[in-house]
Amino acid sequence: MLNNQIYRPAHLVFANLVSLILYPYYAICNFFRTKNSIEKIEIKTILVTEYHRIGDILIIAQPLDSIKKKFPNAKLVLVCHQSAAKLAEHLGLADEVLSVMVPWTNWNWSLIHWIQARSFARQLRKKEIDLAFDFKGDLRNAWFLWQMKPKVSFGYLTTGGKYFFTNSFKMDPNLHQSIRAEKLISEVGCKPNNKNLPKSKLNTDGMIAFHMGTSDSRRSWPVKHWLKLAKLLSSNYQISLVKTSEASDLQKLFKNTTLNIKVFQGDLIEFKNWLENQRCLISPDSMAGHLAAHVGIPVFTIFGSQNPNLTRPISNISTVIAPDIPCEHQRSHWRLCQDCMESVSPKKVAKTIINKLSSFESQ
Repeated sequence: MLNNQIYRPAHLVFANLVSLILYPYYAICNFFRTKNSIEKIEIKTILVTEYHRIGDILIIAQPLDSIKKKFPNAKLVLVCHQSAAKLAEHLGLADEVLSVMVPWTNWNWSLIHWIQARSFARQLRKKEIDLAFDFKGDLRNAWFLWQMKPKVSFGYLTTGGKYFFTNSFKMDPNLHQSIRAEKLISEVGCKPNNKNLPKSKLNTDGMIAFHMGTSDSRRSWPVKHWLKLAKLLSSNYQISLVKTSEASDLQKLFKNTTLNIKVFQGDLIEFKNWLENQRCLISPDSMAGHLAAHVGIPVFTIFGSQNPNLTRPISNISTVIAPDIPCEHQRSHWRLCQDCMESVSPKKVAKTIINKLSSFESQ
């Protein structure tokens, strides 16, 4: 069966133990902090932290819009990963975008990086944050937000750290990441913005874009499958390969065939502008799929053993392609499985794409 948990069970036990150990110190610190409530303060500055991956800020684009609609006169500040900052600014996701690299998202445990993260958070106290949100349910995120001294803060206590928020809630691990964000901001009266999903675009003169990039190789679809898929689709569609580090081997293989494959190369903003004119995008579970959904083109996401209901691209024309059989492989990761990715056949992907595009474009 698909694993519905968003955190490894062993990590949850460890994090909650650490939270319990830290409790006495931070309980004393909180005793000397001013107690505020959302009903009694004027909301002038709102801060949202989402600094893990590029795809994460795209997933919360609708919740950010809901916040702006609820508090139109407040300044919305987004703290995101350095790789996502320019895209967030380009898309106008917040009034101010700040970028940061923290050790727990980059797997760098040097003490100096923890000190730098704490220093960055404390500098944000100057902004006099009235209301703050963190959607992750991660003890480290909660600690980071606490350092900023927001008057009122909302977050999930999945890994403990209730004392880091003025308002904390239990997270439903079976909900999609965007819905978890919407539920949290609903606590201050923000309404879901599902009706404002990006308008669907059907560019019949565009190309089918292949994007192979992932943040973890165990999410990747095999190169041989991409080659086979290109052969299956190229007789009816023009194919374009997005140049990434993962695509170099496939690009070499294309040169030894008669396939007429275009190659796109550009930065993230150029990719976004190019992508919105393409026929559709095919990718593993990654940033590219969320960006395709955001610009409104059909997106086909190949999943392995992980549960697509937690992170699939949100769109009216988004399709998940997953293994036919639940994972029973021996694997090195508690949630991701390379064997499951390999089990998704090029024929299945090609058939799904052809049928879905025909259905979308005939409407």
